[in-house]
Amino acid sequence: MGSAEEIKKILMENPSIIADVLIARPEIIYQALAKLTPWQNLATKSDVEALRKDVESVKANVETLRKEVEEIKDKMATKEELNAFRKEVNERMATKEDLAKLEKRLMTIITGIGARWGIMSEDAYRQGMAELLKDAGFEVRRELLYDKEGYVFGEPSEVEIDMVVKDGKVIMVEIMTAYRRADTNVIARKREFYEKVKNVKVDSVIVVAAYVEDKNPERILARAQSLGIKVVLPTELNQP
Repeated sequence: MGSAEEIKKILMENPSIIADVLIARPEIIYQALAKLTPWQNLATKSDVEALRKDVESVKANVETLRKEVEEIKDKMATKEELNAFRKEVNERMATKEDLAKLEKRLMTIITGIGARWGIMSEDAYRQGMAELLKDAGFEVRRELLYDKEGYVFGEPSEVEIDMVVKDGKVIMVEIMTAYRRADTNVIARKREFYEKVKNVKVDSVIVVAAYVEDKNPERILARAQSLGIKVVLPTELNQP
């Protein structure tokens, strides 16, 4: 048996010798690996250090990203907040019904101005105001009564009276373009005539007019109020 064979046999029978040699001479392993793999492909200490730094950098970036995500989550609105915001927007936005009411209010003012300057007829104004009262919940019903004694106008005639019954209250409504001094007495007599003929009590009298035609409108309104007649002008009727 040659020397090489004897050494191989000894190492095979005593593998601890190989371990001791590798511990004492670790470069043997590196040299063996270099034969199997080109040396430039093996990681050096600097390569390992660079890799470690890259890993640390990635970890730092991940942590930064996590914090940014948390900040975004904190700033993002929850479903409850979005619902509350949507509700607030809906409450503040005008609905189609609101716009329709606004349009009618504006038309009331415009028709009042038109009636004052003779642009619109009395009937057109009365019809427009009746529609507005209807929207407000007042259904105006016109009654035609015959005054054979001439109590209202001083001679026998037909008397037109617009009535509203709301919440059990009987209300007499007069719609006119201009409220004049003489109208107060006529309206008061209309109320008395209606109560007598119908045998009911009129709870209130409301006059809807475009304007007061008198040099002292405040005095006219005060006298009407003293007789239980409420005169409503467009500026009052269109209050929200």
